Amino acid sequence: MIPLTRERTSTISANFRGAKRVANNLELLKLKRDGKLDADVNKVLKSATWKPAKKQLLKESKNKCAYCETPTTVVAYGDVEHFRPKSTYWWLAYCYENYLASCTVCNQLYKSDNFSIVNAVMDGPVVKSTDTDVQLSLMAATITPDPLNDADGMPLADLIDAMKGEFALLIDPYIEDPAEYLAYNPILANKEMLVVAAKPEYADVVKACEDFFGINRKELMDLRFQHYCTYMTYKHTLQVASLPQQVKNMITHRLNELQKGGSAYAGMIRYLETVPLNNLPWDFNLEISL
Repeated sequence: MIPLTRERTSTISANFRGAKRVANNLELLKLKRDGKLDADVNKVLKSATWKPAKKQLLKESKNKCAYCETPTTVVAYGDVEHFRPKSTYWWLAYCYENYLASCTVCNQLYKSDNFSIVNAVMDGPVVKSTDTDVQLSLMAATITPDPLNDADGMPLADLIDAMKGEFALLIDPYIEDPAEYLAYNPILANKEMLVVAAKPEYADVVKACEDFFGINRKELMDLRFQHYCTYMTYKHTLQVASLPQQVKNMITHRLNELQKGGSAYAGMIRYLETVPLNNLPWDFNLEISL
């Protein structure tokens, strides 16, 4: 995982800003008032409302899954993932700040409606069965931020403070730097790259990410290890004293490219760059089946 930044421009779908944002929020509030969100929200909420976010979210994640960093658009278009599940955080179902781009495997096979927090769930809007449409209309503008105009909705800083107050064990790459929590451990014997805790106190975070992001599923560990082999080949080649400078420059350029946001598993490569080469296990005779 790598940190992501929201591009707050007019390319964000109108569904999530201005009058449309308020109208969508009002729809949610009415559904809550009328008891229609008390059962299966997936049968009530409209996926057509959040689907227009996909193009922008994929742009922000460089066409990769925000969780596993595997390129998604080559073989599938990916999902608009509700980081905080709409089954619990119903008022964030149409909130742009709660979305990220995910591959189908991470989202549907692992994440689903799972969400681990240390503290209590943040406070949502208090909606009573006796609330009138007028009362709900006044509330609708304030329950979520407007991604382009902070003065038009809930202040973004207030939402982020509420999110951080939950102490979620799952990493939100839009508000946290995954590098603080995650490190990488190559296992040569298994030809796997394992995600581990950067510090012992983050073991619960890694466990939650394993359970609900699938960050250490077999396929991912294998793919990351292949990229590790490429990285180690470049790094050790650079140690050859007789290597022409032009070749060194080419390899250095490739290593820099591997760290860029659009490269698969850039978070791993960035971590490896912080570790002395002699501390990274390597076998020049290692054979990798591609």
